[in-house]
Amino acid sequence: MDAFTRFTNQTQGRDRLFRATQYTCMLLRYLLEPKAGKEKVIMKLKKLESSVSTGRKYKIDLCL
Repeated sequence: MDAFTRFTNQTQGRDRLFRATQYTCMLLRYLLEPKAGKEKVIMKLKKLESSVSTGRKYKIDLCL
């Protein structure tokens, strides 16, 4: 757990974690879209992906 904390305290580590989360949401959405009855989950994944993307962009702008 200590290694994870040190990793996420670094800017590059946080960006990698956010990027992995964003791409995981995209993958899950892609895999769930053909399935019936998964609309709520897909919408939640879209919102999470959007939030993570915005957070990454905002963080990059702050660093510049």
